[in-house]
Amino acid sequence: MVINSNLLTDKLKVGISLLAERGYLQTGEQGILVKAVLGNQIVVEKTESEIIITYDTEPHFYMALARSFGMDLGTQVIEAKVERLGYMLDCSRNAVAKPDMVKNLICFLTLVGYNYLELYTEDTYTLPDEPYFGYRRGRYSAEELKEIISYAKAFGMEVIPCIQALAHLPNLAVWVTYLNYMDINDILLVGDERTYALIRKCLRFCKEVFGTTRINIGTDEAFALGRGKYLDQHGYKSKHEIYLEHLKKVFEICKEEGLEPEFWADAFYNTDCKTEDIQALFDGTQMPIYWEYDTTEKEPHVQKLLQLKEYAGQVKYAGTTYKWLGYAPDNGMSNRVNKAALAAVIECNVKDVLITGWGDNGDECSVYAVIPSMWYATELLYPCNANHETIVKALTGYTKEEWLVCDKLNYIIPTHNKITNPAKYLTHNDYLIGLMDYHIPDNAGETYEKMLPEFTELAKRDTRFSYIFQNYEALCKVLTRKATYSKRLQQAYLNGDKSTIKELIGELQEITEDLRAFYKTFRKLWFTENKGFGFEVVDVRIGGLIARAETVTEVLNDYLEGKTGKIYELEEERIAMDFGEILEGENRYAPIQGHWRFLYTTNHV
Repeated sequence: MVINSNLLTDKLKVGISLLAERGYLQTGEQGILVKAVLGNQIVVEKTESEIIITYDTEPHFYMALARSFGMDLGTQVIEAKVERLGYMLDCSRNAVAKPDMVKNLICFLTLVGYNYLELYTEDTYTLPDEPYFGYRRGRYSAEELKEIISYAKAFGMEVIPCIQALAHLPNLAVWVTYLNYMDINDILLVGDERTYALIRKCLRFCKEVFGTTRINIGTDEAFALGRGKYLDQHGYKSKHEIYLEHLKKVFEICKEEGLEPEFWADAFYNTDCKTEDIQALFDGTQMPIYWEYDTTEKEPHVQKLLQLKEYAGQVKYAGTTYKWLGYAPDNGMSNRVNKAALAAVIECNVKDVLITGWGDNGDECSVYAVIPSMWYATELLYPCNANHETIVKALTGYTKEEWLVCDKLNYIIPTHNKITNPAKYLTHNDYLIGLMDYHIPDNAGETYEKMLPEFTELAKRDTRFSYIFQNYEALCKVLTRKATYSKRLQQAYLNGDKSTIKELIGELQEITEDLRAFYKTFRKLWFTENKGFGFEVVDVRIGGLIARAETVTEVLNDYLEGKTGKIYELEEERIAMDFGEILEGENRYAPIQGHWRFLYTTNHV
């Protein structure tokens, strides 16, 4: 849509010009005239010649403007079900988004309906006088962060630091410099003054650079808390008791530094601490975050929200976009969970929602692949009568339904509402070892072959996001052959079918060429969105598949030529993988395993 912004305030004109620079809309004298009226609600009045937007905050103005693209003529009130809606971008799991990519994301999020952004940085920010803090990890400089924050302010959007003040610091733990700060694994040592001096330094840096009193201090999933040095120094205490001790101290530091912390509150879900001891922690400036990414029923969400609200007097909900499974997303699962959870949010009168975009084990999935999930959350929280397919296509070049095609790489079998990620485990399943073979349907290759034309068609478009579909087209082509390769190879070997083995050697060369093509498209995706740090891991992972094919070819040729009598890797029976539960029956083909190492070897080296 072409708009005429001449009658807007100077501040709004700045935001409109930034959106136009990135191609999210067009401006011109002949465009539809847009007027803005500051008020206490969100109203869109649309005629043939003009759009009048009544708005209460700047981000709501941009959201209403984007919604107007898909509205019929007339007047609509958009009721905001929450006061704050944020998106969390993971910048710690191998990929650190380029500042320019973050700016582009800010533009998109503003138009979708988000009014703040959290940057999840475990150690990927430059801490003064701490040279090994985030060393060679692509950490943000203070200047880069200020550039991002300044850009967001043009839209009235807040950027909030999201750090870790307890656990999830594995990359810090590798340096001898920080060994004295660590309790066990990736967990900081509670009760040690060095720990709190480091945390204070992190908090001061964030307050100074981000210019906000809000901060997410993390503190989630400290599973082995108090089971290392703390145990030696203080004796046994329950994990929950130690957690309260730590949280109390960090809250005190936050108060001294003028900060209002929020934190992942999973330690309180099933705590053995007394309610009154937990309540004593809070004075109204701390916000517990209830996060739950798997439950598709409303009532469990209601119970946890009310429980945390009882503890702290307030609560925030964090939902998810399933982009942390590997290369491809699962927007369908994200939407099923968020539909239930956000209904609970509305019922419990929760006013702050954060949609997360985790990137576990490599951050291989583009943040934009979960556009349907990001958008669906705003449909639920800012309901209005608009054609959302039209709006999403106007902003991205693809409809929501076309974006949902990305999910299909993980939808090769009925999942029975379980999360699954074959797009990753089939890509990295070893040709000979075949750890995931038990969980691979015999027709998986045919399934990918049938979906390939759909990806090819979407990849042809000339849009800002074509590179994502080109990457998925290349991956889909890899999986048409590779998905069942290891199974077919073992079967031919056990049957003594040497002619088929010979054919499979030739097919392995075709797979290798497909992998090279996929690697090139993935490299383009990565360097479009992220800094170069972290791609060395991708080189090892995908490059390893290409190198492995050479070894397998030699092993198979030696067998055919009689140089070896057995291929030991193909002799052993394939059984179900044990990732916490043995999946049998209808769930046999719905495992989830995102950790690259466990997909191809059982050797821990």
